[in-house]
Amino acid sequence: MEILNQLPEDHWLNLDGLLAFLAVYEDEGRLQAFQQVLKKLDLREGVVVEAGAGLGRLSRVLLEVLKPRTLYLVEENPLAVRHLHTLFGATPGVRVVQGFIESFQPAEPVDLLVQEFFGPLLYDESLAALERLPFTPREVFPNEGRLTVQVIPLSAFQDPVLTPEVWALFQGALVSDLFDDSVVPYTPQATVLTWSWSGGLQHHEVDLSGLEGEVLRFGVEIRHNGIHLCDPVHCPNWPFVYTPRIGNRFRLSFTYHEGFSETRFRWIKEP
Repeated sequence: MEILNQLPEDHWLNLDGLLAFLAVYEDEGRLQAFQQVLKKLDLREGVVVEAGAGLGRLSRVLLEVLKPRTLYLVEENPLAVRHLHTLFGATPGVRVVQGFIESFQPAEPVDLLVQEFFGPLLYDESLAALERLPFTPREVFPNEGRLTVQVIPLSAFQDPVLTPEVWALFQGALVSDLFDDSVVPYTPQATVLTWSWSGGLQHHEVDLSGLEGEVLRFGVEIRHNGIHLCDPVHCPNWPFVYTPRIGNRFRLSFTYHEGFSETRFRWIKEP
């Protein structure tokens, strides 16, 4: 989905953000998985903050399942905020707040912060914002994630267009949704990154020596208290990411800038 006509830049950016929300809400598996685990949380009549409420689909689940005393819906996109006011403006206990979560200061202690700031490379969207909160929630949902990697021969995808010559042109680029993911089962071979609310981001040294293949496939797994919630197979909101393999060791790094983490990727030369 993309906007094809010329619009004022600010309006184009806000509408483009709405299109991203629509893609998220097509992911019914994600909503169902979240709902099942949220039902197990003992937070009725508590204070809940949803960071990045978007168009309010998860907000409805939070109201129905948790029955919070107060639900703060924090959202930066002004068009989404307008929609949230339309949906929940008359709902008792719901407060719609426009702005970034790292600038939000609630008027009362927060029992639960609900967030979906994971990117397809785990830390490449907005998880860093949780390190800048001006308040400390009693609990965060989901509170764990990890990024894993698999090495695959290019020939296994049987793609007539992505020949070895064409694939080589993508060296150094991390590309999502590139291959037919169903052709090769995802069997992670190493953990690249882990994140938890209590421990933050952790890098893991990965050495691909002994593994055969020209394609790296990265996949993110989202969990809460050890319970599996989502991965690219079951929740397409977080797609697989691919890059050509040109070595055995690599490094991912992230720089937080204006609400998002920018990703850098480099191969480490062999000694």
